[in-house]
Amino acid sequence: MNITEKQLDIYLNSLTMYHSDYKIRMGDEKDGGYVISDAPNLQDYDFLLSAGVGGDIGFEKAFTEKYNVNCVAFDGTEGSGHELCKNESRIEYVNKNLGINYNDNEENWNNYFQMYDNVFVKMDIEGHEWQYFKYIPDNCLMKIKQMSLEFHYPLNDIENFKVLQRLANTHYLIHFHINNSNPPHCMFGKLIPNVFECTYVRKDMLDNPPFNVEPLPTILDNINVKKNIDYSINCKPWVHPYYYKK
Repeated sequence: MNITEKQLDIYLNSLTMYHSDYKIRMGDEKDGGYVISDAPNLQDYDFLLSAGVGGDIGFEKAFTEKYNVNCVAFDGTEGSGHELCKNESRIEYVNKNLGINYNDNEENWNNYFQMYDNVFVKMDIEGHEWQYFKYIPDNCLMKIKQMSLEFHYPLNDIENFKVLQRLANTHYLIHFHINNSNPPHCMFGKLIPNVFECTYVRKDMLDNPPFNVEPLPTILDNINVKKNIDYSINCKPWVHPYYYKK
């Protein structure tokens, strides 16, 4: 994709990261674990919606136990969830893909957002996240209190920039981690991650938070692929080292 430096700046600005206290890691020690905020006002949820099982429900099990909520986990690409969830009273497995339609193979979450007001969303659906968040209704998006998502190859389509801007309008990005399964590259002298994990908190949950100043990865982050090197970032838009010096 051809992209101008101005367009790249718009994309990067939509990934501005903010400070949040009380972070914890939940789930698998490698890929499948996520860093979230456990702030006092972020401990009360109605429901957990999960998309992308991939043979691991460690996050779902830990979350439902800690926050005393139920979960529906979607994955239509493979059937490991049948075995993993069969003895989990709080986790229901649905062998469908998350999407914008509602049929035998795909389901959207609009009906859940009609029932619940403060939902946690966990999502790793290998690139289909862009279409989902492009079309999710505004009233449904505002029901998401906190979410941990993995994004894949944003530069494949300039329309993906609009998705990141949309999320930045309603939620604060409070955590960012590069998935080292795929190396980042450099464009116009700027770091461009290809696959990365983001945690967002709905803006009404945080009162004008400052920019993040902590270098990434943090002590809570683990390498996704042990045989590959991890990637450190200490630059805008993720890290603002001079914020407190002004």
